[in-house]
Amino acid sequence: MGKITDIIHKNKVSLLFMALLGLLMLIITYELVSIQSQIGVAYWDIFLYLNNALKMAGMGIGDTLHLSPFLPFLTSLLFRAGYVFELSLFMISGVFYILGAVGMYLLLKIRFNEYESLAGAISYATFTILMAWAVSGALDAPAISLSIWALYFTYLAVKNDSRYYYVAFPVAMLAFLTRYTSGLIIIPMLLLIFFNLPQKEEIKNGVKGIILGVLIYLPFMWYFYRQIGKPFPFISQFSASAAGTATELNPGYNLDLLYYLKNIPQYLSSPAPDNYSQLLWPSQQTPDLLAYVLLGLIITGIIIYIIKIALKTRKTLKTPQNYLKAAGVLVLGLLLIFTYGSISYVYSEVLLILWALSVFYLLRGYKLKYLDLDLMFLTWFFAFFIMHSFHPVKVDRYFITMVPPLAYGVALGIRQISSLIQTKFKNTTWISPAISLVLVLALLLSAVSYMDNMPREDEVVLIEKETANWLTNYDPEFEDRVIAAVRGPAYSWYLKKFVYTRIPGKVSPEVFQELFEEVNPDYYIYTGEGKLTLDGYTIIRQRGNVTVYEKNNLN
Repeated sequence: MGKITDIIHKNKVSLLFMALLGLLMLIITYELVSIQSQIGVAYWDIFLYLNNALKMAGMGIGDTLHLSPFLPFLTSLLFRAGYVFELSLFMISGVFYILGAVGMYLLLKIRFNEYESLAGAISYATFTILMAWAVSGALDAPAISLSIWALYFTYLAVKNDSRYYYVAFPVAMLAFLTRYTSGLIIIPMLLLIFFNLPQKEEIKNGVKGIILGVLIYLPFMWYFYRQIGKPFPFISQFSASAAGTATELNPGYNLDLLYYLKNIPQYLSSPAPDNYSQLLWPSQQTPDLLAYVLLGLIITGIIIYIIKIALKTRKTLKTPQNYLKAAGVLVLGLLLIFTYGSISYVYSEVLLILWALSVFYLLRGYKLKYLDLDLMFLTWFFAFFIMHSFHPVKVDRYFITMVPPLAYGVALGIRQISSLIQTKFKNTTWISPAISLVLVLALLLSAVSYMDNMPREDEVVLIEKETANWLTNYDPEFEDRVIAAVRGPAYSWYLKKFVYTRIPGKVSPEVFQELFEEVNPDYYIYTGEGKLTLDGYTIIRQRGNVTVYEKNNLN
């Protein structure tokens, strides 16, 4: 008990800041969940997670069962308890959102003071791209929260006690099971471990941690094997991702390799549109003043930091051995840049790892206390940037994987700017707290404005819910009917029965007709402009862009 009291007393300031952060996050999360509950679910993939949660709860047959299972599994636990609502998924996402912000604070606190860490954590939580998706039910925000904690525990393992690996690797596995592409977090994890030259006992504990992570996967492996006959369904997805396969029919198809880089200002801070679909695509908005303030902090901090490193190393760097190391850094860096996008991202990731190692070996003798942490965040950003930029499908929410390094950049900017001022002027230790608190206030005001202007409903969601309710009343035997729809997963969720997905326009008319006749639905729910000509079917309801067709002479 005395030891716990000593720890609390020693860290009381940091604990107070964490408590403040926790309180602010509770308020923001409560408001976001309330808004999301009014809107409902519009995004296709989220219906898949809800339907898979029903399957795991023994209440449905699921949909696309090879998808990442952890978030649906957690949701299924609430479903089993009787809370079969979309709100269950939103609340679970909200918990991860809060945990992510707290984990971000702890990760930043390793290098920065309480004020700078708070500013970085709040910036992370209020970046527009994260607020738009935080409690939507998508996998991205929960996965990045788990990734943050995995890297935090990894840092504790290499610096304090290697037994933290027992937590780090299992949490990393949960991040992977939440969103498969989160597996790339292994790159900064392993680099951080390698930079700190683990000893034999530490390696043993690391192996034990990996084994614990594998054990966590085993029940999901058995689930996959029983349901779809594939214990490792993510392998085919990674193969397709590495090959960069996609078609122009995909709504996110975009070959611009700088897409995410160009839209960073919008992702940092942009106003909320009055349309929910547009809300999920911040790249379509115009960045506000705060976006450029944050971007300025990040860029200025990086420039000052690089100049400091250059000044610190310029005298002793001029040796043949160091020239050779510097040449290695330059060559690998140029290879990475000039092959970017022209080779599979897998090879680019290898080049990134080699480049990071070469930088570490060049600078490790210069007593840069946080070099390993800096390189961890740098490789974290570029590992995901390279992968998502290489893939021909660009979706704004994918940028969430790169958000924590930007929050690190915000804290770094405050630190570097304030330290520069302190070297020029005496009695200016208040600069860092002042900049941090002003930024926190600006971020919170921006977040309040954003939430205040968020839409409270979505026309597509309202019409889909109305259509599903109408159909259940129109045909009391709907559960025994064969139903198909353009947005099959949505109606599977609303009707709590499997609805086939048949989408005209994604295939040729002949192929669509063949697939349609294969199902031979009693009802077909079309979402789109205009009307379809379906032989043997009659329109029985039309509202907005949703039209319901009934098979003629249906008994």
